Amino acid sequence: MPFTPFHMGAALIAKPGLNRNISVITFGIAQIAMDIEPGIGLLTNTDVLHGPTHTILGALVIAYLVMLIAPGVCSFILRKWNKEVTHHRLHWLVQPATTTKTAVTVGAFFGTLSHVFLDSLMHHDIHPLLPFSKANPLMGLVSHDGVYQLCAIAGVVGAVTWVVMQWVHRPTQVDVVNVSPEPLATTAQRGFWSLWVGDLLGTWFWLFLFSIVPSVLFGSGLLSAALLAFAVLLVAPATALARLFGKKWASKDLRQLAIMVLVPMLSLIYILKSDDQITTNAAPIVAAIESFRIETGQYPDTLEAISPKHLAEIPELNYLMVQPRVTYRLVEGKPQLEISAAAGGFAHFEYDFASKIWNYYD
Repeated sequence: MPFTPFHMGAALIAKPGLNRNISVITFGIAQIAMDIEPGIGLLTNTDVLHGPTHTILGALVIAYLVMLIAPGVCSFILRKWNKEVTHHRLHWLVQPATTTKTAVTVGAFFGTLSHVFLDSLMHHDIHPLLPFSKANPLMGLVSHDGVYQLCAIAGVVGAVTWVVMQWVHRPTQVDVVNVSPEPLATTAQRGFWSLWVGDLLGTWFWLFLFSIVPSVLFGSGLLSAALLAFAVLLVAPATALARLFGKKWASKDLRQLAIMVLVPMLSLIYILKSDDQITTNAAPIVAAIESFRIETGQYPDTLEAISPKHLAEIPELNYLMVQPRVTYRLVEGKPQLEISAAAGGFAHFEYDFASKIWNYYD
């Protein structure tokens, strides 16, 4: 359900019970973040719309990133909300101007994980347990239309219940502090460059050295995958605990976590997209081998045998600086064509001349 309001039904039905322990705004930000990948897929006509972001692991990563940006967005929207309801004399709808860490955390993780759960009920291209399993045990448990109907009903019931609760528990006096204009800053605000680069130069250096350089130059995703796993499995829990308990260093650590997750993830996406080009760009090699067979009645012993008549040179197979290794040999009269992939140390593509398809092995 890319960029639809139906996912919000899960947050609205939970809001009356959790009240200030869940941020519906953060939940909504999580839905937008989750649907960026399928949104791009729709624009580019990609066959698989729900990829790494629509897994449990991907949802956890996105939740951590949402936690970083949600407090500022929540504060802005709540100020606008309070101003409007106060203007229309609906004082009982005024909300606290700040969102608690607990509400942001619950909204972010409930938002991303519920998104994966609901989409897994409907979409065949979702594998929520990757990279551990390609199974989707949720597929088909509820019909496509049934999921939409349940979300819509949950949203309406939850919203009405929350409004009724607000009316029943309305205060006798308005807390003017909640609706006052934003106070003037008493200290100078640090700039974006200072916060995201100046404070984190060491982190950027090591990510550049161990993620960006190996990915762009050598097409190796092993280090990026290791860094991403380290950030998600070790750094993220520690940062979340520090933020929840209000440690002074939590803000900087959260920024550090964001780039430790984002940079390796972008590197891996770059590598995977590069691998997607290999089989298409390798078509001239296959065509040259088949042309040699048609002309001579047998497959060539080596790739040198088809050059330069059938193939002037090996084409560029992807847009990495170091091209993948191409291996061709004749085994008992049967040709074997292999091209190394960047996604893993031993991953490679192998062309089956009998069925005329590429197989991927990792």
